[in-house]
Amino acid sequence: MEIDDKYEVVIVGAGPGGSSAAKELAEAGVKTLLIEKRAEIGMPVRCGEATGIKGLEKLGIKPWKQAIAWQTYGAYLYAPDSTRVELVSDKPNGYTLERRIFDKQLAIEAANAGAEVFVKAYAKGLVKGNGSFSGVKIKHFNSEKEVKCRIIIGADGIEGKVGRWAGINTRTKLREMTSNVQFEMCNIELENNKVNEFYFGSDVAPGGYLWIFPKGEDTANVGLGMRSREKTALYYLRKFIQKNENLKKGKIISAFAGGVPVQGPLKKAVNKNVLLIGDAARHVDPLTGGGIYNAILAGKLAAKTIAEHFESNAPLENYDTLWKRELEKGLLRSLKVKNALEKMSDEDLNKVAKLMKNMKTKNIDIKELTTSMLSMPKELLSFIKSII
Repeated sequence: MEIDDKYEVVIVGAGPGGSSAAKELAEAGVKTLLIEKRAEIGMPVRCGEATGIKGLEKLGIKPWKQAIAWQTYGAYLYAPDSTRVELVSDKPNGYTLERRIFDKQLAIEAANAGAEVFVKAYAKGLVKGNGSFSGVKIKHFNSEKEVKCRIIIGADGIEGKVGRWAGINTRTKLREMTSNVQFEMCNIELENNKVNEFYFGSDVAPGGYLWIFPKGEDTANVGLGMRSREKTALYYLRKFIQKNENLKKGKIISAFAGGVPVQGPLKKAVNKNVLLIGDAARHVDPLTGGGIYNAILAGKLAAKTIAEHFESNAPLENYDTLWKRELEKGLLRSLKVKNALEKMSDEDLNKVAKLMKNMKTKNIDIKELTTSMLSMPKELLSFIKSII
């Protein structure tokens, strides 16, 4: 099979956002090309793989059985002094996915809907024409060609170039990136392998946090993300594992390292006939680093905007309005919380944990909470205000 010379929409990047957009467009009868530079969609895995069940249900996504590694029932949060806040549920509220299967599922669904999907297809640039962009320069295996199209979607992640080629400011400063490293580990013994675990503090992950996401009875993703550059993320991860009795006998069966943008979303994700979605538009949550839900939602919103543009010539800039209405408030709130957390000392984090430990997770009495905050440090007060 070969790539055609002309499509209505070309999507660069077959992650959850790109595949979701391709499916929606194909179902609307739009001739769509989805390209992925790697040889296999979903590989290599560069993700903690945890996501919420309700979020996927809201998006109409039902993961294949084999795409779900494990179900989780909430989380434990650990302060620097080991104070544990238990945010658990009576029923499963999260999945630890097998992204190599989940991403492939979404691409298959896009293909089954009518989109053309090609791997080992690398975008080398955009073709200018008529005041916008008339196509994409694509290298597929050893052949290169200019593929004409009416609209381009950049779903090519943090390292993507589509936005920059289109004149969108996608620059992320080094200080606005976290350094992430993760091991998938087996032969471990967690106290409760039904909950996610998060660890905070300068000794664990300065300027970030460490996570343990169970993937089975004795398997989990163990990783951390941090902005401190004094020592590497790998140093802190290894140190934590060696000190943790449940982990230090574990075996590493896969690993990844990379950066995650945590500066919040771009001011605009549209220029002329180019739209950016997911990590390419910095839709990743600045606090958690999660981006699966946001990418899929952005992909659907981009597809909706494009379909309406073809039907009634509605402006493509409507996409900026849509994603900001659905995502921007939450992303900026997470950014605010992240900034407050990074200013807090270990002592402040311990106080937050003790406060949360004594709080009821439902029907919080805001007046009582406000009264108790009067003697708290400024940074702690800022954090509490940002989460209620």
